[in-house]
Amino acid sequence: MYNLTKMSLRDMSECGLALRHMGNNANNMEDVSHRIIDYLYKHLIDKESGKKSCVLVRFFKTHSYGNLTPELQESARKLLTYDVVPDNLKSLILLATAGELSAWNSRHLSVEHKVIPLASEEAIARIPMIFQLIQQLGLNPGTIVQPDPNLLTDLEQRMYNVFYIPNALGSPYIPAQTSFVIPFHVKSVVGFGGLLPSGNLFVILMFLKVVVSRFIVDLFRPLALNVKMAILPFDDGRVFSGQNQAVVNNGITTITDKDDKNETYRLYSQIATLTQLLDVSEHCTISQSDRLEKTNTHLQETLDKLKATYIQLLHTEKMSSLGRLVAGVAHEINNPVNFIYGNITHAKEYFQELIQLLELYKQEFPNPSWKIQQKTEDIEFSFLVKDLPEMLNSIKIGAERIQEIVLSLRNFSRLDEAEMKEVDIHEGIDNTLLILHHRFKANPKYPEIKIIKDYDKLPLIKCYPGELNQVFLNIINNAVDALDEILIQDKAHGRKDARQIHIRTELTSKNRVVIQITDNGLGMTEEVKQKIFDPFFTTKPIGKGTGLGLSICYQIIVQKHSGLLRCESELEKGTKFYIEIPLEQVVGIGR
Repeated sequence: MYNLTKMSLRDMSECGLALRHMGNNANNMEDVSHRIIDYLYKHLIDKESGKKSCVLVRFFKTHSYGNLTPELQESARKLLTYDVVPDNLKSLILLATAGELSAWNSRHLSVEHKVIPLASEEAIARIPMIFQLIQQLGLNPGTIVQPDPNLLTDLEQRMYNVFYIPNALGSPYIPAQTSFVIPFHVKSVVGFGGLLPSGNLFVILMFLKVVVSRFIVDLFRPLALNVKMAILPFDDGRVFSGQNQAVVNNGITTITDKDDKNETYRLYSQIATLTQLLDVSEHCTISQSDRLEKTNTHLQETLDKLKATYIQLLHTEKMSSLGRLVAGVAHEINNPVNFIYGNITHAKEYFQELIQLLELYKQEFPNPSWKIQQKTEDIEFSFLVKDLPEMLNSIKIGAERIQEIVLSLRNFSRLDEAEMKEVDIHEGIDNTLLILHHRFKANPKYPEIKIIKDYDKLPLIKCYPGELNQVFLNIINNAVDALDEILIQDKAHGRKDARQIHIRTELTSKNRVVIQITDNGLGMTEEVKQKIFDPFFTTKPIGKGTGLGLSICYQIIVQKHSGLLRCESELEKGTKFYIEIPLEQVVGIGR
């Protein structure tokens, strides 16, 4: 059984092999054609329903009037307007049929299609389906009406093709719409055939309940040649039951009354057909291989995208968890800091009041006892009175600093701002700089990184603030990494340039905001620059980077904010990232 909508090259090869052997032990072409039609009708199925794909399958062949059976000659005369019919007049005869209705299972019961005289090219043109069939098979109607013996050999060796009507409903080539197409749910029509050495045309027509793709239809071309191999021994020989000329046993033809010259020609045609079959099969194999290669490439790309999506989901979940952690820690820190900050003012007031009280004691008791004098000297009372206010002021400054850090952490995480809202871009950049402040400070290993801010006057911008902050964090963090890398180069080349990161914002005339983040690091090659936004690409050592940071940045800016993200870099001259987003997001674009 073959699923017609998903037939593979292997299925077609297996089906073709079966059809080619249908001529074994056959007595006539009618017998072979009946076997072929019956095989196709029973073996082509719709996998979803498990039912047959074919409503009706038929085998047609052109035949000279003089060689028709008396029954067919009588049927042909009834359809013609003249009394004496030339023996060489071609007719399309129904040689075998199989279908859903019992009347469709015998050629003798057919009324309209038992025999169709092809009296002239104009007559063929008046039969839309036959005319289209002949054209799609690559033939000229004139070749069918009056075959040219000088052209037959050439035509026979190259005229094999497929006939295809993708949508049967409403097709002008199938007139029987209300009586056949609609009630029997015919969706498409596929046919295949070619020319025989005698110049006669053969074709198989399948009226289908399913729609098949053009690619699968093209795979039917080898079937035309396989059918030709099966019926070839009976060309110009025994066509109808009751005729005596040739019997085929296991591919060997026994000649009972046949001209040797014609038999030699038929053998030549058989060899030519096998060559054609090999050629078209190789072509189909190449086409199928190309299709499989494209499919494999597409699957690999899909797999890479799924992998990237999975990693990004993990990253998103990680960032979400980190955001919740940061917000939670910020909240926990904020409570005691507020307690400290709120009590420092009272502590300073209490201290001042105690000092005032002590001053009154000194005025009232100018001569304290020696123990009080000794204790005053031991605790350095004068220094304590002077230093304690400064100490409390330092504690207040430290508490304010902690409050600023906590606020920056909360603003950076933006846990409560998953949706788009209007924000101050500069605030997001400053919060990011505060988070990374420890990386800018000088230490025994690295000198200070100078941050240069060149902010334009910007209005509030509608965006996803939390995700935009991730972009700033990632790019600035990468800039710090690049600046750390130049230390080795500095020693090698004697460079002493100060390490710096320049952040510039600008409002363009097109109501778009541009953020430029520039470092004076080592820069990158053109090859590396072309790959930096690719998922999983990284120049960092194993364990230092996932290769997803800039890829995620690109998605956030380009896909979610309808913006632009690009990079300019040159070796020994640093790197500049351009971030450009609109002031207002278009509805439907973004998340």
